Amino acid sequence: MVIKPYGYAIWELIQKQLDQRFKDTGHQNVYMPMFIPESLLQKEKDHVEGFAPEVAWVTHGGSEKLAEKLCIRPTSETLFFVSTMLMISNPIETFPNYTISGVLL
Repeated sequence: MVIKPYGYAIWELIQKQLDQRFKDTGHQNVYMPMFIPESLLQKEKDHVEGFAPEVAWVTHGGSEKLAEKLCIRPTSETLFFVSTMLMISNPIETFPNYTISGVLL
């Protein structure tokens, strides 16, 4: 999908408005990984009846096969749960093996 300049300008205005509303209530932004390990996606399947992921899979990094498939998913309830649990239990050393940009806490 290609979003033309006028459409993207509208998207930027929506983001700006929502961002200000969130910050006005004391909330902070966080970025979560777009690539989610298959094992975490399987946890969602175990928690949600009828869950059937419709995702694209990443199986290789360059020419090397990955040890675990990664799905491309814009959101994952299980990922948010695991991430939040780790941030609360060990905020200093959260995600030493993951690259996450944004404000964590």
